[in-house]
Amino acid sequence: MSTNAAEERAILYDVIIVGAGPAGISTALYLLRFAPHLVGRTLVLEKAQHPRPKPCAGGLLPDVDRVLEELGLDLSEVPHEDARWSYFEYQGKGTPIRPVGSPFAFHVVRREEFDAWLVRKARERGIVIQEGTRVRRVIPRPDEVEVVTSRGSYRARVVVGADGAHSVVRHAIAREYRAGLARAVLIMAPPRPGASPHKEDEAFFEFSCISEGVPGYIWDFPSHLQGRPMRCWGIYDSAAVPGKSRRQIREYLAEELAQHGYRLEDYALDGAAIHRFDVRNPFSASRILLVGDAAGVDGLFGEGIGPALGYGRIAARAIAGAFERGDFSFTDYRERVLQSEMGKVLSRRALLARLIYRLRSPVLQRLIWRRLSFLVQWAVQTLLVDWAKRELGGR
Repeated sequence: MSTNAAEERAILYDVIIVGAGPAGISTALYLLRFAPHLVGRTLVLEKAQHPRPKPCAGGLLPDVDRVLEELGLDLSEVPHEDARWSYFEYQGKGTPIRPVGSPFAFHVVRREEFDAWLVRKARERGIVIQEGTRVRRVIPRPDEVEVVTSRGSYRARVVVGADGAHSVVRHAIAREYRAGLARAVLIMAPPRPGASPHKEDEAFFEFSCISEGVPGYIWDFPSHLQGRPMRCWGIYDSAAVPGKSRRQIREYLAEELAQHGYRLEDYALDGAAIHRFDVRNPFSASRILLVGDAAGVDGLFGEGIGPALGYGRIAARAIAGAFERGDFSFTDYRERVLQSEMGKVLSRRALLARLIYRLRSPVLQRLIWRRLSFLVQWAVQTLLVDWAKRELGGR
């Protein structure tokens, strides 16, 4: 063990952030904005080395643009596609939707590129990020928190858990939690002009799998891989309905792909777990906060990147306030999350997931996605998106 490494671990950091994904980096960047005096004694720990593979469809709603703008970041520096419209469909018929006033429905990035860009920008601003350091255990103590890692133990006054769906930090404060894990599997495939009616600059969300016992949807939208245009296909199972799905999600995805000229077995299949937002989730304990997937993200559509960035803003404000008052109980953090515009949207999405995904009847699903499509469009545009626009005062 080098002397420098031993000295680093002996430091009592003000803040240790576990995880250098969007939630962790957002927290660090907002700390720089709200409490710059803390950043010199803040350490971000990341188990992987960026750029690292990350199974994720990479959708970024306009909320992300607004958060990045507040942080002084420009998404144009990252390769991405724009999906002009999102089509919400049932058995091939439905309605186009996108946020009011936006020229696109959402952006699409590759997570390894987006996350590595965030890490680079954070480092350029003086934030210390230590990669290749796996956190194995987090031990809360009255006056500090010990973080046991593959490179030894570290100490901090505050620890932020930004370590994803299987969070080690969350396990330290709540061994059991209410909301389960949603799941998704996806492939990247080249466009098939003529084989599919789907347009290359549009996104499609097909909800017919609900009637087959999968409480979620199949998606298809534009993406890229190593500079080449691709389609990202996948299936999302929200697990929002008690009981097991009647069908394997891979089986259903394979059938949908076959209708568009693809064979599932021809492509590499990735999978991901998503920790669903629930108002009963643990969000904090003394000296510990959870953000992003560790706290819980969107259970209706499985959106994770936007909420991850939003949590960072809330957590940084809470941390800044804790150091000002000398009170690290974080008893008000749950209220901060739930009363934020992001928290309100996540709560609505969680409620709608439990309602809509229970309705397996094809008759009811056709009624919702076809006859009541105007209501679906209104609900999405009014209640389920644009939280950052409201939170940030219309930026």
